[in-house]
Amino acid sequence: MKTIKLPAIEAKQDGSRLIITRMKTSDLCSFTEVKPYDATKLPDAEDQGYQRPAEQLRISKFAKWLKTETDEKRKVRMPTAILLSARGSDVVLSPDGTITLREDKKLPLIDGQHRTLGFEEAYKNKGLSQFADYEIPVVILQDINKIDEMRQFSVVNGTQKSVRTDLVNMILTNLTSVEGDSAIADSQHWRVVVAKVVTALNGDRTGPWYDQIVMPDQKTYSKEEMDANPELYNRRVIRATSFMQSLKPIDSYLQEFGFTDNDSIDDRAQKLRDVVNAFWRAVRKLNPDCFKASKDYVLQKTPGVFALHQLCRRVMKDMHIGHRKFTEEQFVEVLSNCAEILDPSYWFIGEEGEGARGEAAKYGSMKGFSELSAELYKSLRS
Repeated sequence: MKTIKLPAIEAKQDGSRLIITRMKTSDLCSFTEVKPYDATKLPDAEDQGYQRPAEQLRISKFAKWLKTETDEKRKVRMPTAILLSARGSDVVLSPDGTITLREDKKLPLIDGQHRTLGFEEAYKNKGLSQFADYEIPVVILQDINKIDEMRQFSVVNGTQKSVRTDLVNMILTNLTSVEGDSAIADSQHWRVVVAKVVTALNGDRTGPWYDQIVMPDQKTYSKEEMDANPELYNRRVIRATSFMQSLKPIDSYLQEFGFTDNDSIDDRAQKLRDVVNAFWRAVRKLNPDCFKASKDYVLQKTPGVFALHQLCRRVMKDMHIGHRKFTEEQFVEVLSNCAEILDPSYWFIGEEGEGARGEAAKYGSMKGFSELSAELYKSLRS
């Protein structure tokens, strides 16, 4: 069993203890571990993780940067600490001011996995052996369990950094599943609501969104996978981050007009799911061609999803005034008045400069998606 002894100091923050030390990058790889989030496992499963699977592109990019800096004879400085947890180990500060780590009791790595793996790539595959002994500042959180680690991860990656939020939303969902709705601030409940809706829609084999959303632990299908199974060509066309964010107007409407007053997160998510599912089933019924070849149209991609969810909010308001229920049948009746929704060519991606390129494919920003939604509503009302 391999062990290392490191000099360390202890600090306290609001009653919590942390150990501050330094580690060689080669030791980081040997004495730490990362468990990725797995959408197929229950939130409270013992082996459920809370991080995105490592992205090779980011690892290689970091290793390439190290090589470039070295070749240009520039100093490589990485003052930002790697964040670890002492959970599951017996890491304590000894009277002589040291800690001992054991390879058979790896420390959970909360933040810094791509830096860690990037250094490993550099000294193993880029000929930069000097980086195996490169020292990185490390902070080890003590008195912490996995739930607290998840909460810390969500703080670091959702509040202190500007990163994709789909995984952070899933972590918040896990927290509420284990500790209840009060585990997170009321202002963050919408994140859990939309995460639950996206998970349900993506897993509904009969619905229009089955396997169409790239979940936090997934990637788009590779060319090899699609060649082996052509059915995958029109799958995973939009990322969970975009879909979750696009749902906010509908969720806000349901709250604003009292449809989800005093509801639990689960009840609120169920009502939002029912509306969104009914709306998209209606769209699929009116324009089935776009759903059969979703990669060739923007209807189920970011422009279509943002524009149509804004449109959904608009028509829900009209339907509520007209005492209509938010059902598939009622959405079909209302949306059938919009010629653009029924027309596949309107949503066709085409190529830049091609006359066949659909009008909806020309909108490429949040402002543009709002303009597209307004045009659709105007057509529907004319």
